[in-house]
Amino acid sequence: MNLHSHSPTSGFAESSESGREVKNSVLRQTLEWITLEGFAATVFIVLTGGAFLTGLALLLGAGDFEIGLLGAIPFLAQISQLVAALKIDSTGRKKMFTARSLFFARQVWWVLLPLTLLDGEWRLYVLMIVMVISSVAATMGAAGWMSWVADLVPGRIRGRYFGFRSAIVALSTVTATMIGGALIDHFRAANHESLGFSILIAVACIFGLGAFLLMKRIPENPNVQIGPELKLGELLDPLRDKRYWHLIKIFIIWNFALGISAVFFAAHMLTNLKMSFTQVSIYVSGTSIVAVLLNKPWGIVIDRFGSKPVITFCAFGISVIPLIWWFPRAGYLWVLVIEAVYSGALWAGFSLAAFNIPIAYSPQKNRTVYLAMFSVITGFGLFVASILGGLLAETWSWVYWGFGPQTFVNYHILFGISAVLRILGAIFIMGFNEPPGKCVPVMMQYMGESILKRVAINRAG
Repeated sequence: MNLHSHSPTSGFAESSESGREVKNSVLRQTLEWITLEGFAATVFIVLTGGAFLTGLALLLGAGDFEIGLLGAIPFLAQISQLVAALKIDSTGRKKMFTARSLFFARQVWWVLLPLTLLDGEWRLYVLMIVMVISSVAATMGAAGWMSWVADLVPGRIRGRYFGFRSAIVALSTVTATMIGGALIDHFRAANHESLGFSILIAVACIFGLGAFLLMKRIPENPNVQIGPELKLGELLDPLRDKRYWHLIKIFIIWNFALGISAVFFAAHMLTNLKMSFTQVSIYVSGTSIVAVLLNKPWGIVIDRFGSKPVITFCAFGISVIPLIWWFPRAGYLWVLVIEAVYSGALWAGFSLAAFNIPIAYSPQKNRTVYLAMFSVITGFGLFVASILGGLLAETWSWVYWGFGPQTFVNYHILFGISAVLRILGAIFIMGFNEPPGKCVPVMMQYMGESILKRVAINRAG
């Protein structure tokens, strides 16, 4: 007779093992739903943003200032995250609030469906209004989403998981961008570009609905604790936290450096470089494919060395990207192949680290408020910079300087200003502390050794 088979200790061990298996199974299923939701949501985001939004705005008669304003609207809407944070932290119902907000943000775009088939300058103003409504609802949903998902994904695997999820998002970006670009070029060639944008908007809204249905399957955090209703004064807690406020100031500077030129890269490709939507899609897809390949390695590096060395290394590299855009011209686009690989690799690491840092720095209690305040204030830097960029682009619209085969226009000036400001931002990023993270040289040594080891293995094979 095996006495151990009936011992209380054995039964407890079996019960614990079974409980862990169930818990791991629930976690795996939850992560799958979060990943699939990210795929569907990204299709909507791609088809209603970037070059497609710029192309639609140009079709409706937008100038440089209007393009800058369109780029600024989502960042002005960040202030709505504070309202969302108050609501969520007082009720604890992150899932319901997030799902409803994002559903409205994505379905309001149906209003634009007949707009592209009509005439009149008023259409551009309707696009602006829809952008404001959608952006406010989306940012309110984002406040709950970040905190909700942060509660569900254990910290020990956060870097690796979001590296994997970012790869899936990049795959979604490639798919949506390529199909969307081919669709618009097809209808543009047939002189029915407006109809092409109508179809694009409809497809985006359908995927937005799919993301909502997937989001409903993601569970609420069962261990959520509902605290007393927050007072307005408590919204200032992130600003009183010296370490968190220092982090916010760093990202204000960085986002301002990005915002001064960010929205004009797509406009530059479509107007000055004379690229088709298919060519723009190939460029975007190239950067996304690089991100697919490198997101998981970046996630491993972050888990091993921390976010600071990764974001510092990538920030300095990203600083020179706007200067690369001084070289391509219509019919001379091969430079963008190099730029796509270079920027895709660095932005993959930067985005992953930048996503993890605010979460890691915010306390679990009132995390929603901390993340909302981070998004609001740093987003304001992007808002101001986008408006300023639009004004400068409009003011310098007369710039047309020929230098050999190359022609420099107003956008090139903005790219140069952005590069200088990005270097300044990278210096500030280098100055924040992230114990117990390791330094950049140690991280680079590890990356170099890993690359050499992989090369040796491939040669041996």
